[in-house]
Amino acid sequence: MIRAIVQSSVLIPDLAAATQTGAVEELLTRVLADGHLQKGKLPGIKKKLAEREALGSTGIGNGVAVPHVKTDAVTAPVLAFGRSPDGIDWSAIDGRKVHIVFLILVPVSAAEQHLALLRWISSLARDADFRRFAKAADADTVLRDLLLEHVRD
Repeated sequence: MIRAIVQSSVLIPDLAAATQTGAVEELLTRVLADGHLQKGKLPGIKKKLAEREALGSTGIGNGVAVPHVKTDAVTAPVLAFGRSPDGIDWSAIDGRKVHIVFLILVPVSAAEQHLALLRWISSLARDADFRRFAKAADADTVLRDLLLEHVRD
């Protein structure tokens, strides 16, 4: 399941945004442009993501953030990956800037897939080699290959 999601994922090797809100909007814009989302659904998703962030930072530490929501705005799980060379202040639990952002949108009915994606990303966040290679990858194809190397399903 994760392998299929990664293969259809949206990858942005160099996020232009300097803020958390800007990074989320940049990722959502690409998700929209790639046809994973209808434009009319965008405001609702932004609101849900902001509400989720208000519950507690999705900056999970080690320079990784995972903004995520369950929403009926998508019919299948969507994964977007962005990398910020300079880092973004995300109020992460360890106080460090975020360089790697995984945006997850899953249908409300896909709770198990949502949890599986969060577990997988959590393991990547703890893997120093993954973080190092993800920061150094020079193209979206290299990033996709790196993500696929870490799928165990």
